[in-house]
Amino acid sequence: MTLTRTSPAWYPSNMATASSKSTTDAELVYHYFGKLLAKGGRDEPVERLLAELAEYYRELQHVRALIREAEESSARGESGPLDLDALFSRVDKRLEQEGIFE
Repeated sequence: MTLTRTSPAWYPSNMATASSKSTTDAELVYHYFGKLLAKGGRDEPVERLLAELAEYYRELQHVRALIREAEESSARGESGPLDLDALFSRVDKRLEQEGIFE
């Protein structure tokens, strides 16, 4: 089973992982409205669109902060090789705790 986050179709696919220095807020808004219009979202209420953009922006800022924290930790030598088996084991355990099984 593959789990995916349900996001509005206009969410730029690379925004969350892009460095905070490589994507400006203006570009975020440009992508937001460009994707929205391309998907036929002309009739969406403005209040809803702005609320979704604000929520996405909050999520984006949180992810960027986590990425910066990880980069700084790695630069201090506090990281090691990625153990995929351990990672998948932790993910499986969390999913099972939430009642999600394969």
